[in-house]
Amino acid sequence: MYKFLPLALILLLAVFGQYVIAGGRFERSISRPFRSLLTVHNGMRWGSWGQKEMCPTGMYATGFSLKVAGMWESLLVGDNTALNGIRLHCINPSKSSSGPYEDYATVQSDVGSWGKWSDIKWCSSGFLTSFQLRVEPYQGTWDDTAANNIRFNCSGKTEMVQGSGMSWGEWGDWSETCGGKGICGIETMVEQPQGVGDDTALNDVRMYCCD
Repeated sequence: MYKFLPLALILLLAVFGQYVIAGGRFERSISRPFRSLLTVHNGMRWGSWGQKEMCPTGMYATGFSLKVAGMWESLLVGDNTALNGIRLHCINPSKSSSGPYEDYATVQSDVGSWGKWSDIKWCSSGFLTSFQLRVEPYQGTWDDTAANNIRFNCSGKTEMVQGSGMSWGEWGDWSETCGGKGICGIETMVEQPQGVGDDTALNDVRMYCCD
């Protein structure tokens, strides 16, 4: 992707952790301080926490997309994993005022191996400020899916946006609401492929909030 860029520019991008993709958008972000951490209590515990990924400084998440293994894929694989990944899409509020947005940065933590990415769900205005996770509890000898879907409140709690995940399990309690302007980072717990064992992919998520 980068073979036509000057070497100095490639090195500069690597140092700051930013990788430009088509349209001048950023695929990864630089590190930045955060004000609060949002968690929920119904996540499962298979897997391990991935790397924290933050929106570039001055940008906040106002949309998201999901990587979901649908019914047909699950039947072909012989194992339901449901929600596999979550992407945050971040905007600069000084440059954009209402969605859907054309200029944004995309960040994600670890993702599972199955599924396809959905279209982006945007707040019509404002930022993502709290979230709720739909999780299937332990199924014993039956197939486990862990996290199935997620939804967010937008600034002021005047709007809620819900992902197009799967419907197993139940919605848990809402996280606390952001201290600061809005959500600016993400960290996911993902179980790696189990081979002949039962796969669950994404189990839990926590969100970071920035001033």
